[in-house]
Amino acid sequence: MKAEEIRYEVIEHTADFAFEIQAPDFRQLLRLAVLAVVDAGWGLETIEPGHSSHKFTVPAQDREMAIFLALSEALYLIDALELIPGAVKIQSAIGDGLDIQFDCDQLDLERHSHRMAFKAVTLHGLQVDETEDGLKATILMDI
Repeated sequence: MKAEEIRYEVIEHTADFAFEIQAPDFRQLLRLAVLAVVDAGWGLETIEPGHSSHKFTVPAQDREMAIFLALSEALYLIDALELIPGAVKIQSAIGDGLDIQFDCDQLDLERHSHRMAFKAVTLHGLQVDETEDGLKATILMDI
C-alpha cells in the first residue's frame, strides 16, 4: 500500500503525537493504524516488505486493546529487531482473537528516512467509535 493511500489526521497535542484514522470495519482500521504509525515514523514509500514475516495474535473482543497490542508489537520490531512493518494481514484466529502478520523490511538508514521516534503507544485517549461510515480510532503515541 502506498503512503498516499493511508489517510490519517494528525490531532494537535501538547507533547505527544495523536492521530485519527477511519475505516469501514475493524480489521481495516487496525491495519491502517499500524501503517499510519509506520508512515509517520519512517515513511511508507521507503518500505519494501518481504525481508521477513512476524505473526502474533491479539484479542478481538477489546478493540482498543487489540490496537494497543498491534502498535506495541510494531514498535518492538522496529526498535529491538530493526524490522519495519510494510504490510499487515489480519485473519480471525481460533477463539476470540485476530491473527496478525507483519511483512517487514530490514531497517536500512541509507534507504529509510527517520521522521519521528515513538517511545510507545498509550492507552490514554485510545478510543474506537462507530461512525456512519464504519469506525474511527483516536490514537496517542508517546514521542
